[in-house]
Amino acid sequence: MIETAMVELIDRATAECAEQQRPDLHSRLRQIRTRALDPAQLVLIVGEPKQGKSELVNALVNAAVCDAGEDATTVVPTLVRHSEQPNALVIEQEPAQGPAALDRVPVPVEQVRERIEQAIGDGRPVSRGEVGLPRAVLKDGLTLMDTPGVGTTSTTLTARTLAVVAEADALLMVSDATQELTHNEISFLKKVTKLCPNVAVVQPKTDLSPHWRKVVEVNQRHLAGAGISAKVFPVSSTIRLQAMHARDGNLNNESGFPQLVEHLRSEALGKHDQLTRRLVAQNVADAVDELTETLKAELSAQSPRTAAETLVELETAQRRSEDLRRSTGHWQKTLNDGIGELFADIEFDFRERAWAITTQLNETMDEADPVLVWDDFVEWLENALAEAIEETFGWLDSRLERLSDEVADQFLREHPGARPRIEKLPKPEPFAEVAELKYPKNGEYRRLDQVLTGLRGSYGGVLMFGLVTNMLGLGLLNVVTITAGMLLGTRSLSEEKDVRKRRRQAEAKTSAQRYVEQVAFQVNKEAKDAIRRIHRTLHTHFTQLTEEAQLEISTAIQDIKRSAERSAVDREDRAREIRRKLEELAQLRRRAGMLTTNRITAA
Repeated sequence: MIETAMVELIDRATAECAEQQRPDLHSRLRQIRTRALDPAQLVLIVGEPKQGKSELVNALVNAAVCDAGEDATTVVPTLVRHSEQPNALVIEQEPAQGPAALDRVPVPVEQVRERIEQAIGDGRPVSRGEVGLPRAVLKDGLTLMDTPGVGTTSTTLTARTLAVVAEADALLMVSDATQELTHNEISFLKKVTKLCPNVAVVQPKTDLSPHWRKVVEVNQRHLAGAGISAKVFPVSSTIRLQAMHARDGNLNNESGFPQLVEHLRSEALGKHDQLTRRLVAQNVADAVDELTETLKAELSAQSPRTAAETLVELETAQRRSEDLRRSTGHWQKTLNDGIGELFADIEFDFRERAWAITTQLNETMDEADPVLVWDDFVEWLENALAEAIEETFGWLDSRLERLSDEVADQFLREHPGARPRIEKLPKPEPFAEVAELKYPKNGEYRRLDQVLTGLRGSYGGVLMFGLVTNMLGLGLLNVVTITAGMLLGTRSLSEEKDVRKRRRQAEAKTSAQRYVEQVAFQVNKEAKDAIRRIHRTLHTHFTQLTEEAQLEISTAIQDIKRSAERSAVDREDRAREIRRKLEELAQLRRRAGMLTTNRITAA
C-alpha cells in the first residue's frame, strides 16, 4: 500500500537522522509521521499579534472559542475540532514525569482561556487548549489551531508557534487588510513554506479598510516576487459573525468567508492524500538534504593530503614557533628596559618637583615671619605636595600606558591577542606616614621677655651716658640718660626681635625641608612599588599569551604529525563508507520526490 510505503520512507529518514546524530531532524520527522497517520486535517492559523487570528477562528466556527479583542493575547495554541457535544480540554505537561507526560483537564468551553491563564499564572506548563464543537465545517475532519503571535518580543511565543508548523497540513497566514505585508511577514512565510508548503494568506478587517482591494493586489505582487505560491482571501470576521447571527446569506457572501471555507474544503479536505504526500515529501527531502551536506563536508575533509602539503604545514608551524621565540625575546627586552628607565625617571621626576617646592618655601620663609603665616604656610605646602604627587602619578600612568603599548606592539606584531588592561594608579597619601610639620620652638616672644630685653638695653644706655653727665656735674638719672636708655632699650628689643625672627625662619625652613624630604621618600617608595606591580602584571599577561600561543603551535604540530602518520587505508575506508551512505540518501531523496507524483514504491 502507498500509506505503508510512505510511513516506511519516513521511518528510514528518521533512522538516518538518528544515525547521523541530528535530534532536531529526528524530532521533526517523528511529528510528520504522527500527522501522516492522523485522518484529521490540521489547518494552522498564524500571524503577528493583533491581526485578527482568534477572531477569524471564531468566525469560521461561529462560536467565541478563542479569546479575541484588543486586550487579549494568545499564549498557547488552541485546537478546535469536531465533536457531537461541546467540550474543552486544557492539556498540561507534568514536569516530574518528563515532557511526554500530559495531563488532560476537562473544562467548560466558555472557561478555556481563563483556565489556561490561571494554570500559567500558577507556574504549570500548558501545552495547548482543545475545544470540540458540533459544526458542519469541521465534520469532515477539518481541525483549526489558533497560535500565539509570531515576531513578538517574546521568543517563547514565537517558538511555540514554529514548533507546531511542521504538524500542519495547511497554513493560513493572517495579516489584516489595513496595510500590505511587511518584510518580517514575507520572511516568515518563506521559512514556514519549507515545513508546510500548503499556505494561504487571509486578510481580515476589510470592513475597516476602504482600500483593501488595492492592499490585496499589492500583496499578491509581493508574494509572487518572493516566489511564494499562496492565494489571498480578503474577509471580514465582524460581517461574518453578523451574517451568521442574522442568518443572512448575502451578508455572509459579502464577508468573503464562503470562498475561504471552500478553499479549506477543497485544499485541506478534498486533497487529503495529496497534501499529506507533499508534507511528507518536503520534510523528508529537507532532512535528507541536510544530512547529505554534512556528509559531503566530511568527505571533503577526508581527502588524503599529499606529502608536500604535510611538509608545508609542518614548516609553517615550526616557523611560527621560531617567530614566537624571537618575539618573546623582543618584548621581554622592551619591558625590562622600559621598567629600568621608569625606576630612574620616577625618582628624578618627583625630586625635581620637590626641589621646586623647597626653593619656593625658602623664598617665602626669607620674607615672612613663620609666627604670622604658619597656618597658611602649612596648608600651602601640603597642597603643593599633593598637586606634585598627582602630576607625578599622572605622568607615571601615561608612561606605563605607553610602555604597555610598546610591549604589546612587539608581541602582537606576529601573534595577535588581547592587549592588557592597565588600571590607573591610585594616588598615594603619604602625609599620614610622615611626622607632622613642627611649629618653630622660638615662635613665641612673650611680653616679659620683651620687657627684660628692653630693660637690659636701657640699663646699659643709662650707665654709659650717666658717666658722661656725671663728669659734667649732673646726676646719674637725668633727661639725657633716661632718653638714651629708652633709645638703646628700644634698639635692643628690635634687634632681639630680628634675631628671633631669623632663627624662626631658619628653623621653619629646616623643618619644612625635612618634611618635603620625608614626603618625597614615601612617594618614591609608593611609585616604585606601583612600577613593580605593573611589571609583574605585564610580564604575567604576555607570558600567558606566549604560553597559549606556544601550546597552540605545539598542538598543531602534533596534529600534523598524527595526520601524516594516519593510515591512508583508514581514510579510504571512511570515504568509501560516506560515498555508500550518500548513495543511500540520494535514493531516499528520489523516493521522497516520487511522493508528489504518486509513484512511490516500497524499498
